[in-house]
Amino acid sequence: MKQILKYILIILCLLVTIYYGIGYLSSYMGWYAQEPWKYRKHSLNISESVSRGVFVKKLNYQIDSFYGVPFKFEPFIEKGFKWGHTTSDETVPLNGSQFLYQLSYNYRPNQIIGIRIREDQLKKFDSAGRYLLKPQLKDTIILEILGENIKSGIIKVW
Repeated sequence: MKQILKYILIILCLLVTIYYGIGYLSSYMGWYAQEPWKYRKHSLNISESVSRGVFVKKLNYQIDSFYGVPFKFEPFIEKGFKWGHTTSDETVPLNGSQFLYQLSYNYRPNQIIGIRIREDQLKKFDSAGRYLLKPQLKDTIILEILGENIKSGIIKVW
């Protein structure tokens, strides 16, 4: 009986070790396979931008032609950055980029609504995407409010 309990305990320890080992290995390989530290990132909200030390200024906005559930929206300009080599909590400022600033906002303010830049608005930026030479918008940017059962809605940001 003692032998059986000993083998069961050894098997349980091996299973637990394998379970946690596979989880760790999967996480480690996923991070390094995707190499997310190589790409420019943006903050999801002002408080994250402030905590990363890249916040520049809050922008004004007006929501037009939208009759849905109210939501929180925060457009702002921040300095461009990348994640650290080993963690997304680390902030690495962009060096050598001509376009040091970017427009950021909460792209998904809730589960129903998504917000995106209209394609015709991209020409108002200094570089493709939402990148800027200086920490200011040259013109009012128009964003679309999208979602299930949402027929229209725009946000003007200046």
